[in-house]
This record gives sequence, C-alpha cells and structure tokens, in this order.
Amino acid sequence: MSNNELIEQIKNPQTPLRDKIPLILDLAEQRNREIYPLILAALDSAEYTKVRGTLIYALANYPAEPLFEKAIGWLIDGNFEMAHEATGILDKIEKIEGVRADKAYAALSTALDNPANETWRVELLEEVLGMFE
Repeated sequence: MSNNELIEQIKNPQTPLRDKIPLILDLAEQRNREIYPLILAALDSAEYTKVRGTLIYALANYPAEPLFEKAIGWLIDGNFEMAHEATGILDKIEKIEGVRADKAYAALSTALDNPANETWRVELLEEVLGMFE
C-alpha cells in the first residue's frame, strides 16, 4: 500500500483505532510530512484520547523545536505517558531563548508548585527546569 493509501486509511472514520496506530507509527518513523499535521490534530481528538502518549512518541521522529510549547503543555497537563514522551522531545532541543524560554520556565515553575502533583511529575518538571540552567 502506498503512503497516500495509508493516510487515507488513517483519515477514514471506519478504520478502527487499533489499525490506525501502527500506520501512524510507521509513517512517522519514515518522517512522512503528511502524517505530521494529522498526528497534531489527533492529539485534540476524542477518538485518540487513550493513545495520546503514543502519538507524542510518534512526533519524536520530527524536529523537536517546533513542538516546544506543546511539549511543555503535555509535560504539565498530560498523563504519565504523555509527560514522559514530552520530556524526551524537550531533551532533544539544544537551545530555546527569549520569550519562549521565559514563558516556559514560568509555566514549569508554577506547575512545580502544584501540591496535587504526583512524584513522577515533580521529578520530570525538575528535570526539565534543570535544562534551563
């Protein structure tokens, strides 16, 4: 099957989610440009709620810097898998400066002060805050 056919299969609402995920992962491993915006859209779709961590894992095949703000959000608000995958993306970024860095640092610092955080999230937040030094 061609990549275009695979993408059409992913877009098809009749295709079961369990069949879409391996296709998405395969195309992402190829760094297919057409699947990238579909992955980003899927992260906001209720259909993909239970596999958002897997989608973020797929995004790790692409340049990390454009995902910076999204990854900060996934780290702060995402579930265990999402936050860990987001940390992996953030770890690939060599340098972020200026307003982007300032806003992210402030958001991470605020999130770290949340008493409702689980231990694993505190550890990830501290790890990422350490990247700013």
